[in-house]
Amino acid sequence: MTDTEEAGIDLAAPVLSRHSVTVAASADIVWRILTDIDAWTTWLPEISYARLETPGPLAPGSVFRWSAGGMEIESTIVEVRPQERLVWRGYGDGPDGVLGVHVWALTSDGDGVEVSTEESFAGPPVDADPAPFQEGLDTTLAGWLDRLKRTAEAATAS
Repeated sequence: MTDTEEAGIDLAAPVLSRHSVTVAASADIVWRILTDIDAWTTWLPEISYARLETPGPLAPGSVFRWSAGGMEIESTIVEVRPQERLVWRGYGDGPDGVLGVHVWALTSDGDGVEVSTEESFAGPPVDADPAPFQEGLDTTLAGWLDRLKRTAEAATAS
């Protein structure tokens, strides 16, 4: 990836999901909530644990481990543009499991921020039966955006 290229989802993957929401909060507040990986369990109930393994601020190459939907996931940060873009990729249940690539994008929009998220799923389990993965990913991303919106707007009000 060059300095002018953006990391993105795998457009050839069998499962793709894209969602967005407008949040009545600053990009700074949304970014802090989104990038505090160790606190994900406080606003994302389907995540049983989340832990940043690499010390220091998020940067390309930072590794975090988490569990969601019964999958143990190890993810690596691919791109970080503070208050604008966060991309990671990782395997759920090991290299023969589900490869997810996830993009978060924030765009200031007047009094708030437009938050977009997209993710691709690939790998043997997805190839074997993509339909439940598609349904699960669509539901998950919509739920994450809803809870991110509520969490950020509550933080803005306090």
